[in-house]
Amino acid sequence: MFVMTGAVVLLSVAFLFFVRSLVNKNQEMELKVSEDVVFQKLEETRAANEFGSKFGESLGSIQGLPYYITYIVYNAKDFTLLATNDPFLPYLEDSHGKVKYYFEKNYFFDGDLNIIYYAKCHSESKNEIIVAVAINMDFNMMAKMFSNLPFALLFFAIPILILSFLISLFITKKTINPVVKITRAARSITSENLSDLLPVSGNDDEIDELSETFNSLFLRLKQDFNRERQFSSDVSHELNTPLTVISGQTNLLLRWGKNNPEQLEKSLKAIKTESKTMQSIIANLLQISRIESGRIKPQVSRVSLADMFSWLTEEFSEIAPKAKICSTPNEIVLSTDEEMLHQILTILISNSLKYAGESCVINLLAFKKGSLIVIEESDDGPGISKESLPYIFERFYRADESHARKISGSGLGLAIAQTLCNALNAKIKARNMVPHGAGFSIEF
Repeated sequence: MFVMTGAVVLLSVAFLFFVRSLVNKNQEMELKVSEDVVFQKLEETRAANEFGSKFGESLGSIQGLPYYITYIVYNAKDFTLLATNDPFLPYLEDSHGKVKYYFEKNYFFDGDLNIIYYAKCHSESKNEIIVAVAINMDFNMMAKMFSNLPFALLFFAIPILILSFLISLFITKKTINPVVKITRAARSITSENLSDLLPVSGNDDEIDELSETFNSLFLRLKQDFNRERQFSSDVSHELNTPLTVISGQTNLLLRWGKNNPEQLEKSLKAIKTESKTMQSIIANLLQISRIESGRIKPQVSRVSLADMFSWLTEEFSEIAPKAKICSTPNEIVLSTDEEMLHQILTILISNSLKYAGESCVINLLAFKKGSLIVIEESDDGPGISKESLPYIFERFYRADESHARKISGSGLGLAIAQTLCNALNAKIKARNMVPHGAGFSIEF
């Protein structure tokens, strides 16, 4: 309110000074023109030998001189008065091209002398004639108006204050009410009810944009919270199983198994296997965390996909000699991290061997598709169930038949593959092959 009022007052004062400067300029020009008119009349009079030297002699009526302009003409050397239309006007000195203000208190018996004047010295052979013209400020309506304007502004400041207060109140209520609603709604939102959204007024203004931005943030947070809760639950479940086995085998040994060589060996092998499973889960989680946090960064180099497929074929010929890995010859060279790409394909081939069997046929294919380079891995196994297909890249997710722990693994392989693909700025997709089998494609 006060800012608005101050702005109005400042603009009014600025306008007042602007108008006053225009008036002053006009008065200055008028005085200079009047001085020139008086001097020209003086020259005409002298040329006609009508100018006298007696004190108080007038130039007579001067055409073109405003009625409110007074003048005095005198000799600057001996102060001889040559002419004037106001006998009370003092001898005004040369103003040197400027309009000056002259004030003398109690100059008259009933008041002060308050004028602005312009005086110019005209040099002659023997004399210096000063012609001065003046305006009495006491009878200057413009000057009086400007002197009263500040009081008028002060008088109008009160209604301006009231009006600006009412306008500010209206604008503030209209603007702040949505903010108040948003604040109240935001205070009630916790990690348990992130689905509660902030109100949107529908005005499509900046506040609605802010609400929609926060709503989007809350939805992302909810997804993150749900994912973390699921992750914690899955980790607890996955680690609980090997710990239960280890605890059970340890109790078995403590009771009577340590005296039975056969049971002792069986229990120790079970403990060793479950310990490796736990180590694998922890190592995989650490790897995912390091990749997502950016501590492991891709080392980009030129990778020949034909050489990569040959490398994988040789590796798995020793691990799974019964499996048949087929690759189509190609000359595609890809700019990526060789180790990360090798790990992704190793995970996919290992998955095929787990679910399609050690005697399965695995196909590796690379081709260009527009601006993309696509790598495909597929097998001739049973494929992926429709229910499981949307979730297979989630951490610890395995199809129902694998939860019986018939198939080894932590359920983190495909999650690691997806994390590695994200680090390489690639997209990995899963699908079922025709007539059967699982297929994965990686698009660079």
